[in-house]
Amino acid sequence: MAKPNGCTPAFLADCCRKSGFETTPEQAGQLSAYLTLLMQWNKVMNLVGARHWRDALDDLVMDSFHLNAFLRSQVLPALPASPVCWDLGSGAGLPGIPLRILWNEGDYWMVESRDKRTIFLSTVLARSPLAGTHVFHGRAEQFMEGKKADLIVSRAFMPWKELLAFIKGHLNPGGQIVFLTLEELKADEGMDWTATGHASYKIGKDTRHFCAFAQKQD
Repeated sequence: MAKPNGCTPAFLADCCRKSGFETTPEQAGQLSAYLTLLMQWNKVMNLVGARHWRDALDDLVMDSFHLNAFLRSQVLPALPASPVCWDLGSGAGLPGIPLRILWNEGDYWMVESRDKRTIFLSTVLARSPLAGTHVFHGRAEQFMEGKKADLIVSRAFMPWKELLAFIKGHLNPGGQIVFLTLEELKADEGMDWTATGHASYKIGKDTRHFCAFAQKQD
């Protein structure tokens, strides 16, 4: 598959290194394949706003690198060694696909209701399989019925307080939900949730945040 405008594994690894992140040759190859496919499909499907792979890398994929670091330092130590993770409203696989290239423990479910995006995600995984990574085509409430997760990841799936109510009862004891947001989220007094972790980072002019919460135990 032709690499668009220099999106080779070696050049991509160098871009990541300049942003402060090291990748293995295998990871750089997987990221290159993902970005190449994303840009090809984006021409006809409008999956993301970025029109060049470098913009997608800098503005979108880098979130996954920061998320990987946040999870490893503040969230995963409190979870089972092989956690069950749900990514609700996965869209074009951001942050899910790059995150799973960097971290592939446990089972990671990308839940997406839109047909074309589900086809894209399935195509990505068919061409570059990622251990323990799955796609569910359907609504989140249908997927969650009768199930529980150790970790839930959300980027703008729905307003955060509504999502906390939506997933109530679907986290295992000690499980956490992580929001990717443009502002720090804080639990109000009297909420059934407690903040368990927070980190902020810069992407361009934006300050972005990871906010983790766990449901209070009786």
